[in-house]
Amino acid sequence: MNDAMSLINELHSEPREYLNNYLANAPKWLLEAFKIVNLKKGTTFIHENETVDTIYILVEGVVKATDYRVQEIAYDYTRFYPVEVFGAMEFLMGFELYRTTLVTETDCRFLCVSKDQFSRWMLSDIHAVLEQVKAMGVYLLEQVRKERLFLFLQGSDRLFLLFMEIYRKSSHRGTCRIQLARKDLSNSTGLCIKTVNRCVSQMEEKGYISREGRTIIIDEEQYRRIKAVVAEKIDENEI
Repeated sequence: MNDAMSLINELHSEPREYLNNYLANAPKWLLEAFKIVNLKKGTTFIHENETVDTIYILVEGVVKATDYRVQEIAYDYTRFYPVEVFGAMEFLMGFELYRTTLVTETDCRFLCVSKDQFSRWMLSDIHAVLEQVKAMGVYLLEQVRKERLFLFLQGSDRLFLLFMEIYRKSSHRGTCRIQLARKDLSNSTGLCIKTVNRCVSQMEEKGYISREGRTIIIDEEQYRRIKAVVAEKIDENEI
């Protein structure tokens, strides 16, 4: 068994099952070509408008996508959790350059392969192509819907929506620990840091969140309360 398969077998059930399905028809040469790459928190590993040369498969950790196009203001418009394949969308859409900047928000682990090897595999494996297209479609739909909501939400409602998303994707045994600085929360919501500080303080006072130092904690009951607040302003099918 090669290193890539050994790593996959060590993952939690959900990412392991996803990768086993995604790579179900992968040839031996591809599995042997994968390299395991570990990156520290805060590493920018893909820069927008650089040539697509490597495909990164996120298997552990959290990655954020950052946009700098408007007056060079950082906007962390989404976060990715395992399993996510970076560079695949550019390949499928025929782009030669990466379309966004990606930064590790935690220590991360990836399976990496060259674009040429990934392309060779994709062009011979319809199952993998369909899985990738489905994942890409789900992501684009969720992203567009979130951005539409943000157009009409203000202040704490944007933070509530962000906290709901993070809770759903990273809670463990009913509890979510959010270790984001106020600047990160500002970049993710388009709110100024002063507004973020005020909203977070109000949320804590009203019991929607708890804090341990700089860590924001949301338990299952608090999540339900946050969801109820958001549901008053958004069609429940959207949340």
